[in-house]
Amino acid sequence: MRRQLLHSPAGRACPAPTTRVGSDEPRGRRGEARLARAAMLGCLALLLLAPVAMAQEQKKADEKPVGPVVQKLFVLKYADPSQVGELVKVFTSNVTPNPSIHALAVSATPEAMAAIEDAIKRLDVPSAAPQNVELTVYMLGGGSDSESQGALPKELDSVVAQLKNTFTYKSYRLLDVLTMRTRTGKQVLTNSNGGTVQTGTLSRPIITELRIDSVGVGADGAIRINGLRDNSRVPVSNGNGNEYTYQQVGVNADLDIKEGQKVVVGKVSINPNEAMFLVLTAKVAQ
Repeated sequence: MRRQLLHSPAGRACPAPTTRVGSDEPRGRRGEARLARAAMLGCLALLLLAPVAMAQEQKKADEKPVGPVVQKLFVLKYADPSQVGELVKVFTSNVTPNPSIHALAVSATPEAMAAIEDAIKRLDVPSAAPQNVELTVYMLGGGSDSESQGALPKELDSVVAQLKNTFTYKSYRLLDVLTMRTRTGKQVLTNSNGGTVQTGTLSRPIITELRIDSVGVGADGAIRINGLRDNSRVPVSNGNGNEYTYQQVGVNADLDIKEGQKVVVGKVSINPNEAMFLVLTAKVAQ
């Protein structure tokens, strides 16, 4: 009897089919076929099981013993446990926030726990109290007419001088004044129908909607205006008597402004001979 060994990729030998000497031919062939099938099935089983065995061995190799783990419960005074928990996950995944008792349970290595304690100490602080901010927006009209169109507030003299040095408009007039009061971090919105534009023989109002997404006060005292959007509709003559239509114009801006400073936020054209300027001033209110 002769036996051969077939080797599987897993390093195990698969027995080759055995041939019996002296058996009659039909029965011998059937036996050999059965033995061959059995041998092939055995090898196939080894091939299928080999990746599983290798994965288990790799998993055991990866499961290296870790160092000691420290468990600690943090009771927060000010910060949201869920938000703090998301942040400290950069150090460990074993974080359990409990907003109902304002606490945070953490498991980590001693090195990671030291970093987590420092981070929570910095995060768990009272937030700054909101401040009241007053905003004043002057809507100035510039025109080609050299004649004065009404006295301007004295506090705008420096702004008008700046505009005259920058643009070619000969005269300036006050269209409207928008005053807003808001708290830091809050949105503010106001509307106006002040100011007029001449269309034909009639004066038509300018319709304005002014929105600011939020206002903040920096450590240096500067007032930050986020998402200022002026949406104005100005009347435009159709050239046919007193007929007119409204045209959408506006200014979008983000800016920092010192308290009491007057800043020209932007300019929009009303017609070839006129333009509208937005001048902003802000102060922290008591």
